[in-house]
Amino acid sequence: MLALLALTSARAATVPAPGGPLAPGDAAELLKQSDVASHSPESFRARLRITPLHDPPEPMEVEVWRSGESKSLVRFLGPKERGKYLLRLDGIGWFLAPGAKKPVKVGAAHRLRGSASLDDLLGIRYGRDYVIESAMETGGTDGSLVVFDLAAKAPHAPYPKVRYVVRRATHRPVRAEYLLRSGKVSSMVEFLEWEAGSRPVVHRLVLSDRLRSGLRTEVLLLEMEERKVPEGLFDLRDATERRKLEASQP
Repeated sequence: MLALLALTSARAATVPAPGGPLAPGDAAELLKQSDVASHSPESFRARLRITPLHDPPEPMEVEVWRSGESKSLVRFLGPKERGKYLLRLDGIGWFLAPGAKKPVKVGAAHRLRGSASLDDLLGIRYGRDYVIESAMETGGTDGSLVVFDLAAKAPHAPYPKVRYVVRRATHRPVRAEYLLRSGKVSSMVEFLEWEAGSRPVVHRLVLSDRLRSGLRTEVLLLEMEERKVPEGLFDLRDATERRKLEASQP
């Protein structure tokens, strides 16, 4: 999150009337300012509720711990899932379960619940990992939007192509569409609600899986604190710090 988590406010630049392509410099600056994941705290703990929007809904709460860009831990909070974790180290995902002899390697597209994947929660660095193929400004009844067409710089990026839509006046994303190499949309995230304040935080988003009958999943940010994270939480071999974490919770 996490994907889902923080966006610094920036001064609005002088812009031309809506309509037409953006100059390369303007496009690069707007993408940098609106890149949610790149502005999240360096180290934090967050609690999220993930709810598939089908009948009946099956909500799940998780806790996300992150230290720098390369170390992330997702802790499952449900009573039936106590002691289970997803650990991301240097881009590689691992599933940890109580009693398991070894961690199980999982892909970044591993689904936590509904259409929510690990990458959806931890966020994607658009400004760093993608190049701008085009940036087109369009007018609208509720303000000017800029549509970025982005292409991955490396083959291991989560998605080969992304269409990223940003509201120009606020520098906040409206949605991101994740495309296959063929150009077909595989999934989409809509940024629907933001926390108020000088450092806005994404409060609510909805994920849609376009390849699985339009399955939609809501993610709510329940709590977030910027704090130092114990390095031992990310140790694949030694679970001492994770056991301490479990013991500290009711």
